[in-house]
Amino acid sequence: MKKRNIITSLSVAALSLSLLSGVAANADSMSNMHDMSSMKMAKKSTKKTTKKSSKKSSMKMTKKSSKKKAASKKSTMKMSKKSSKKMSMKHSMKSGMMMDGLEMNMNSKLPKGLKKATHTKFHVGQKVTLKAKHMEGMYNAKATVAGVYKTNLYEIDFMPTNGGKMVKNHKWVVSSELKAKGALKAGKKVTVLADHMYDMKGAKGKIVKVHKGPAYVVTFKDTKTHMVMKNHKWLTQQELKAIK
Repeated sequence: MKKRNIITSLSVAALSLSLLSGVAANADSMSNMHDMSSMKMAKKSTKKTTKKSSKKSSMKMTKKSSKKKAASKKSTMKMSKKSSKKMSMKHSMKSGMMMDGLEMNMNSKLPKGLKKATHTKFHVGQKVTLKAKHMEGMYNAKATVAGVYKTNLYEIDFMPTNGGKMVKNHKWVVSSELKAKGALKAGKKVTVLADHMYDMKGAKGKIVKVHKGPAYVVTFKDTKTHMVMKNHKWLTQQELKAIK
């Protein structure tokens, strides 16, 4: 009986150990599964984060690239406009008439608001010969008087608005084409309002000489290019000669 009880006790102990081992094994298995699941979740999370980061980086790169392309396009357009402007200026300088290094306004209009002069040596519509040498092709050119006005004429120095060289002793402008404080006299600093030539209007300058009027506007044909200059401003009475 004692032997049987001992055997039975040993069997129960062995069974208990076996059950405990199984539970431990199951616990380890569950733990391993949990660890593996956590690792998978961590990997997925890392992948998602990486994808998001990559996507954001790609979007930033795309935006930067777009901005660079847009900036490059604007720069190209600006260069193209500048190039076109330069070409246009070169073309106009070749095709137009020049005075004091600037291109003349070939279709100038008669002035408004100026008092017309009467009892002058030359009258509107009269044919004359030009004795002025303001520009090449003017001297001895045949002309027609287009207007005569009661105003003084001014010889000026001015800096053209295109940044070019100072224009010295330009002949002529009249009082309504100058802006200044006080009386217009030699040495007075002025702002030029005339547009006889391009890049003249708005220029800063000073009066060099004052000449008593009247002031004449003429239309003439250039002796060099044979181009017609309409309503050229200005000439003094001494710079005109009657055609007999």
